[in-house]
Amino acid sequence: MAKDKKKKDCPPVGAPAWMATYGDMMTLLLCFFVLLLSMSTMEIEKFKAAAASLKGALSVLPFQDRITPEPMTPRTADQKKRSKDRTRQMAISKLRRIIMEQNMSQVVKVGESENGIHIIIGDPALFDSGKAVVKPGFFPVLDGIVDVIAAGTGTENIRVEGHTDNMPMSSTRYGDNWELSIGRALSVIRFIRARESIDPKRLRPVGCGEYHPIAPNDTSEGRALNRRVEIYIDM
Repeated sequence: MAKDKKKKDCPPVGAPAWMATYGDMMTLLLCFFVLLLSMSTMEIEKFKAAAASLKGALSVLPFQDRITPEPMTPRTADQKKRSKDRTRQMAISKLRRIIMEQNMSQVVKVGESENGIHIIIGDPALFDSGKAVVKPGFFPVLDGIVDVIAAGTGTENIRVEGHTDNMPMSSTRYGDNWELSIGRALSVIRFIRARESIDPKRLRPVGCGEYHPIAPNDTSEGRALNRRVEIYIDM
């Protein structure tokens, strides 16, 4: 009888059955945390859902309200370039639409330059012969240009170039074509400045006179092409 009672009091050999289940659970939790740490980014909403699920099912993972996400990754140079290109194309489309609405597509051309937008205003859309006073009929186009500049980042530089043909000056107000070209560039600059939405530090008038032709000056058609104002918007 004593031997039978001693056998009943002895525990079974080996670990209890619940210990194996508990060990498996701890191993799975360890793998879960290793997986989280190996991720390069953390999606907060998904992590909250997973944490809440574990807390409810296992009651072993206290949920923390404060989770510190990783810092935002700065945009790459390619992403910045694509963003700048999109902004530039939108501005060009807007200017072309305004020019078309004013029926000036034949004398005003808008395109891209190396650093931004290039606008060529041909003769006689902007000025009368030998004068540097902006025609009122061109105000809507210049207003559109000002709107595009004002909608930018505030860092764009604007260069306005005045160009003439090589014919001698007949006006007594200007001594030569160089003075006329700088007078025309200044008139456009003053128009932009009068709208009070552009920092004058970003504006630069340039008088080129007859020295940068885009066509031969030996025909009336070529001279008309050379009488122009060019606006460069760096953006």
